[in-house]
Amino acid sequence: MKNKIFKTLTLVLLISLLCTTLTGCKIQLSEDEYTVGEIPKGCYRLVYYIVNEDQNIDGDLTFKYVTDGNITKMQSYAEFDMWQYRAQVIFDTDTLIPSSSYKSNVFYSGKEKDWSVKTDYTKEKATIKAIQEDKQADKEVAKPARYLDNEMINLTLGLIQIEQDDKVYINVLVNESAMFAPYGVTNQTMETITVNGKSYECVKYSAKYAGFSLFTARESYFWYTNDRDRRLVKFVSGSQIMTLKEIIEVPADDPWLFGE
Repeated sequence: MKNKIFKTLTLVLLISLLCTTLTGCKIQLSEDEYTVGEIPKGCYRLVYYIVNEDQNIDGDLTFKYVTDGNITKMQSYAEFDMWQYRAQVIFDTDTLIPSSSYKSNVFYSGKEKDWSVKTDYTKEKATIKAIQEDKQADKEVAKPARYLDNEMINLTLGLIQIEQDDKVYINVLVNESAMFAPYGVTNQTMETITVNGKSYECVKYSAKYAGFSLFTARESYFWYTNDRDRRLVKFVSGSQIMTLKEIIEVPADDPWLFGE
């Protein structure tokens, strides 16, 4: 949820199509190899406090994920004063490569238009469908050999093993922009931080999108626990800050945050 919330998705997809067709602009995607650690098994809810004055965000963001064999399903949900956010990604537990993703914003004021975007990765190309009320735009994008979905980045990026001071470029699909872009991730340092009254020894990653993009390529910072689980403790990108409040292990029959 790093990009501007109030985008007109159908317009963005059309601009992306027009750019590719008329100007031939093309991002050089990464062929970097990298090792993925083991995602924590079981069923969990992770609750974060998120604030962004520029986008009028102030409240809790909840992630839920369930790992069942080689498949992990992750959802995120937040309800703010003026709008509601939902996202879901299903991905391979061992490689983090997604098979599908979904995200949507529902607005309460009536001044903005509700929108959603779905991506299916199971075919030869990633198939993206954006819907904004009665409008729809579709696009197919060629997939690189290895890639992630933008909606799972915050929680899973720390599982990619990078030596301190090293950098790796990871191909990420930014759904709103209907394009893959290389995400340059650097293991900066070890750092002990305190959030919501608790201290954590963390690995600090920084990351920034490279190449042409339709979104603002600002640098983001991630703090993950320096242990096997690599839980996200803090995330900062521009004026947006997200900090861990609690981790809850839940039973297998725990209800999902939302249903599509």
